[in-house]
Amino acid sequence: MTPQELKDSGVSNLTTAQKKAFNEWLNRYTSTVVSVAHTQQATAPTPARSEVRSGCSPAIESNLAGEFNGWEGETIFKLDNGQIWEQAEYAYTYSYSYRPEATIYQVDGGCRLKAEDEDETIMVRRIK
Repeated sequence: MTPQELKDSGVSNLTTAQKKAFNEWLNRYTSTVVSVAHTQQATAPTPARSEVRSGCSPAIESNLAGEFNGWEGETIFKLDNGQIWEQAEYAYTYSYSYRPEATIYQVDGGCRLKAEDEDETIMVRRIK
């Protein structure tokens, strides 16, 4: 969420315990979305050879390698599974963690990365 969205939604006014509960719910919700995506992928017809796959369907779950400091415009994300992704839209957010869990999932127009304990997501594209 942007600072304005945090303010408009009232999330910025939550207590620490309420923010923790909201983050836990958001992580459960994200897991549900990923699970549904996996189920839909398993039951979907096989795409024709000419169809381009995004590289994030079904969703990818791994850990970000090393220190995570958010993103700042041209951030490269290395995953423990060996994949490398780059930021595909301009946005800035700072968040520090070490080897957070990450989920990359399909959305209209590409793939989004959701890092553990981070409220915002970012569009990414695979480079390796």
